[in-house]
Amino acid sequence: MKNLLITIFVLSFLNGFGQLATKMPEIDDQTSYETDITKVEIRGEYTIVYFSYQVSERKNNTFQFQFPFPNQSQAPSTYTISFNPKSYLNRNGKRFKYIKSTGIPEMPEEMNVYPKEKYRFTVYFEKLDAGIETFNLIEGKNRPEERHQYWNFYGVHINNPLIQKPVPNLPTEKKVEPINDGEIFITIKGKILDAKTNKPITGRVLYQTERRPLDDDVLKADSIKTNNLGEYSFKIKPDAYTFIASAKDYDDSQESMDLSKLNKNQQFSQNIYLNPVVEKPVKKEEPKIEEQKTDKKEHAKEEAAPLKIEVNKFRLDKVFFKIGESNLLSESYEQLDGLLKMLKEDPKMKIIVEGHTDNVGDPTQNKRLSLERAFNVREYLISKGIAGSRIQFKGYGDTKPIAENDTEEGRKMNRRVEFVIL
Repeated sequence: MKNLLITIFVLSFLNGFGQLATKMPEIDDQTSYETDITKVEIRGEYTIVYFSYQVSERKNNTFQFQFPFPNQSQAPSTYTISFNPKSYLNRNGKRFKYIKSTGIPEMPEEMNVYPKEKYRFTVYFEKLDAGIETFNLIEGKNRPEERHQYWNFYGVHINNPLIQKPVPNLPTEKKVEPINDGEIFITIKGKILDAKTNKPITGRVLYQTERRPLDDDVLKADSIKTNNLGEYSFKIKPDAYTFIASAKDYDDSQESMDLSKLNKNQQFSQNIYLNPVVEKPVKKEEPKIEEQKTDKKEHAKEEAAPLKIEVNKFRLDKVFFKIGESNLLSESYEQLDGLLKMLKEDPKMKIIVEGHTDNVGDPTQNKRLSLERAFNVREYLISKGIAGSRIQFKGYGDTKPIAENDTEEGRKMNRRVEFVIL
């Protein structure tokens, strides 16, 4: 009881001083999926990165930290880990140096680790400048001839606004011993492939829970970008999920899986095949008079502009989807390009894309559909060069109607996508 009260007091103390902490930050890419960043804190003079590591059960001598030594025919029976004191954080051409680590030795010292055990450790770096909300963590350059595989993380998204409240220095935490806390994780890995040529595709895999928590407005979701070989890998907890794979110039692929009844750590391999988009040519009628052409062009631009409904809220009333589907129709691109222009003209602008539906059908399916539509709008903007950290997305389903759902006109108004400028 005493330890619990101390923990509650410390958490309250930190919150009172506006501590900058990001739990389970979004990460664009990483070199190893055995190691996760569970939290990043900006505290006092430090940027503190919390890690969780668990040995993969793969029996492959070329996998992380299981390497043959000279004059030995077999690899050692155990794995070892350590952290490189030459590591650093970087962003915008500036480096932030490694300070110290707890719970893991510094190279060249090593610590034995074992399958099914979970190890947690903490690494301290120089404090990131205020306003840096995405950084890379570089431990070292991986080379085939070296026995170490370094943990590198690219595009770690955190909460670190330009204006911050003062945060007190707290005592250094004690060394955390390796634990096996009984948490169950499912590892899913595979490739995104062209369904016709079987060649790898660079794209994204979105996964989201099908059951919304009672205390949340949106379904839990995240997306992972593949590497250049089309490979993806992620860890999730047992639950019912919908997986959506997407790539430029390909139709999305969606599949639902109920993994909620799994009671032990498991690993699945699942390749995803996408079909190239086939667009039918649209025949355009040329206006008879040049004056008419000019009038129509100007009128179309006016219609394509986002509809302002509040000071910082706009409706994308010319963004279209097929009924019951989440893929953007080509008629939507003109208005989305208007939003794209706004984001490029103001590099500091951040938005939340919000998806809404009418009340026809199952509320859970409507929630998922609205989230997927908002996600696809976000993906279109990212494909045009906008950083993903500038665009959040939410799906509200039929919970926020703007008209009655008892008429077709009202339902049409409720099927919409909006965005809010933060």
